[in-house]
Parts: sequence; structure tokens; C-alpha cells
Amino acid sequence: MHGAYKNVLINDDEYAMLSEMLLDTETTNDKGLKYDISGQSGKDKLLFQLAFADDLQLVANYADHYLVFPVQIERGDFSNFSLTVKSPNIFETGEHLRSWRLPANQKMSIVNNKGEKLPYCIKDLSASGISLLIDKQQAKEFPLTLQDTYLQLPNRKRLAISGSKIRRVDEQTMAYSLEDSTEDDVLDCLTEYLFECHAEQHGRRLE
Repeated sequence: MHGAYKNVLINDDEYAMLSEMLLDTETTNDKGLKYDISGQSGKDKLLFQLAFADDLQLVANYADHYLVFPVQIERGDFSNFSLTVKSPNIFETGEHLRSWRLPANQKMSIVNNKGEKLPYCIKDLSASGISLLIDKQQAKEFPLTLQDTYLQLPNRKRLAISGSKIRRVDEQTMAYSLEDSTEDDVLDCLTEYLFECHAEQHGRRLE
């Protein structure tokens, strides 16, 4: 992944600008930012070709993080185009790329469909998984799968998550994958929240 993206990276200043736009600009119904682009006569061939791409991405290399923004280009009338940018998937660089993990805070919780807290605490959260903590006395009671489980984030509606156990990190911690069993719209909401938190933690360092 690192090598494939090395020629399409944006720098820190461009990332800061993009972060500000994505956080402050009014979004479309599908939670993306939409921009109008005017194609110049004889010079819109590239935009026309990109509009047919099955998978179009904008990749930002920011410090030790990769941010992959899904992008869609649509052609309108009179050679005009619209570009939609959605919140990115965030990765940490290293020997292997892995999803960026947000350490939990006290405002996050795991609840059931009645809003009652379950006997787990969140250790960290990513766009693809979650790690849960449990008291030593209950350490053997981790479920194999997450069902009838909701993620309560600050100032957000509850998100219905489903997950399968990846591995036991230690006696008190279990890691679960969310990608294969959680609804896409829930994962989109989670991705949006994580990007906001990432921008608050890292974007301000550029000011």
C-alpha cells in the first residue's frame, strides 16, 4: 500500500486544509462533501476518465499516518463535474499498515438495546474493530461474538455493532473485528467520528 500511494500524497498543509473543509462544510445526504468543477474545453479528458473509476481515492501522508479519502467524480451537463469527498479511513504506518486506534474516554460506552451498560469497558476503537476490557473476576465471560450490542459515542445516536472475536490480548482484554458483520452505514458513522477525533488530536499541531 505504501508504494502504490507514494506519488499521490498530499502534504501536511494540504491535509490541514482538507480536514477543515470536511469538518466545517455542509455535507450532502450521503455524508460527503460535494464540489462543482468546471471542465475547460479540451482539458477535461482526465476528469471524464476518473468519473468512470470503480475505486477513486485521495491519499494523505500525515506524519506517521495514512488517510485514505473515498472520492467520487460525476459528470453533469456542459462538461461540468462534481466531486464528492467522504471521511477517510485512517492507518498507522510502520512495518505493516494498521487501522488507527482511538483510545477510549469515559464518554464512550457499550450498551444493550435498552441503553443499559454492559459489563465491558472500551479500551480502543478503530474503523474496523474494537477492544474491550473486563474485570478480572469476569475475565472468562467475554462473548465469542458481539450481538445485541450498541456503541454509545459522545453526542451521537447509538450505533448497532456486530463483531467476531479476533484474539484475546491479555487476561482482561479481547479484540473484536467489526468489518464483516456491522452495517455499512454504521461503519460510515464510525469512520466520520474517528476522523473528527483524529483531526482534533493531530490537525491542530499544524497551526
